[in-house]
Amino acid sequence: MRAAFIKEVYAPFDLIPLVVGCTGVQPMGWFREPVESVRDFRGLNIRMPGLAGDIYNAIGANARLLPGGELFAALERGAIDAAEWVGPYSDRELGLHRAARYYYSSGWHEPATSTEVVVNRRAWESLPKDLQAVMRNAAAACNITSHAWLEARNADALDDLVNNHGVQFGPVPDDVIEALLEATRDILSDRAADDELTRKVHESYFRFKARHDRWQANSETMFQTQIRDLGQKILG
Repeated sequence: MRAAFIKEVYAPFDLIPLVVGCTGVQPMGWFREPVESVRDFRGLNIRMPGLAGDIYNAIGANARLLPGGELFAALERGAIDAAEWVGPYSDRELGLHRAARYYYSSGWHEPATSTEVVVNRRAWESLPKDLQAVMRNAAAACNITSHAWLEARNADALDDLVNNHGVQFGPVPDDVIEALLEATRDILSDRAADDELTRKVHESYFRFKARHDRWQANSETMFQTQIRDLGQKILG
């Protein structure tokens, strides 16, 4: 989201947002039973907040809103059938692998979740420009550092969960992702049609995505496919 749109979203609340953390791509989550097709989501009670919860409901699931501290108990006793949290490192800290053994990737719902610090607008405007700059740069440093820190720890945590705790990890079937993406498209379009600011953010995001996809295909995607596969063959 462009900085101008972020300010516009928070302006009615007299708040200034600063992005201070990024989790990277989050897994779909933990399931008590294996997922074999989109049919397995019909009637499934899954912890999923916000917009993604509405999308799960659209494919037949029952999205539930639960705080992190209640996830393990709810999953363990079967009050919910599935739950998502953050990623291998954070999920292991909650002990979710002791309540469900099927852990799925394909994090369609949170490809780059960000956390924020929000500051009262009048308090922000009372700061001299140099201290505002200090806060912006500190927030930017935290954002980059937290992402790198969590990426490294997620790698080790996933290996531990799979190798030492019997967790079954992998992607869900394609028909699940297809159904979720179709529901995402429809719900986003409906929300954009109902609200002017949502429409502006929606259109701006997808214009940027179309441009960036061309670069992504020849940078990260190329590195993660052709160069990675040849590198493993040649370099080991």
